[in-house]
Amino acid sequence: MPNAFIPMLAAFACALCNGTAAVLQKISADKEKSVTSLDARLLWRLFQNAPYVSGIGLDVLGWMLTLYAVHYLPLFLVEAIIATNIVVTAFIERLFRHQQISRRSYFAIITIVVGLILVAIASSAGRSEPISSVVRWLIIFSPVPLGIAGYILARLKSYQSTVVLAVLGGLAFGGTSVIGRIFSFSQPLSHTIYSPLIYSLLASGVLGILLFSTALQRAQATVMNASMTASQTLIPAVVGIAFLGDVARSGLWYLVVLGSSLTLGGVTMLAFSSRISKVQVRA
Repeated sequence: MPNAFIPMLAAFACALCNGTAAVLQKISADKEKSVTSLDARLLWRLFQNAPYVSGIGLDVLGWMLTLYAVHYLPLFLVEAIIATNIVVTAFIERLFRHQQISRRSYFAIITIVVGLILVAIASSAGRSEPISSVVRWLIIFSPVPLGIAGYILARLKSYQSTVVLAVLGGLAFGGTSVIGRIFSFSQPLSHTIYSPLIYSLLASGVLGILLFSTALQRAQATVMNASMTASQTLIPAVVGIAFLGDVARSGLWYLVVLGSSLTLGGVTMLAFSSRISKVQVRA
């Protein structure tokens, strides 16, 4: 087992990768003609853009670093470190893109980060418990309502709908984490290929990219990344506690409640203040 310093360095490197990736993807999204609906052709155009592809590459690298870090460090510690990717995005946008973010926006983002850290500290993941057939199929079909909601919201031009698009993107990404938790990749290859969970995982990943990219076209990367990270981290934690056998560490349920409340409050603050980011929605 390596010194704990190296896995911690990997976790911080993941935060740096994810935070930088959001800015690179924002740069590419700004170059493309703004879409007025949930248009999959946007991804086709974005994947022909070097900054966007670089951003996706950093996300993949961050995922690999996460797998390494959680092998040697407590899951709550890794999740808490990775949540700081929001701060990385804010710093890069402010320093290199000269994006002005209001004090109230910074306060909301800090609230989200603190909330996610509290939830991460309080959570304790164990072996996934068997789930009912109903819950399993609800997870499999989760991309459908997310896609429908995203299609409706993408046709709106309000700042609030843009924030919710990023939140939906986070829910889709979070869905891949939930599926990864309940699916056994040690099954025979034939079972893996034909499992509905695999197709749901792929659909969730692609939908998450599309929703987040659409949101990035319309508002600052810092705010969109904060909204996406909040739902991507919080919802799987809640699902894990409710259905998969995850528990709060002894006596720390109050941290789960407090952290969840802070995270939701921070996202709400971002969504329902039109002055918070000094950004006009592009549509």
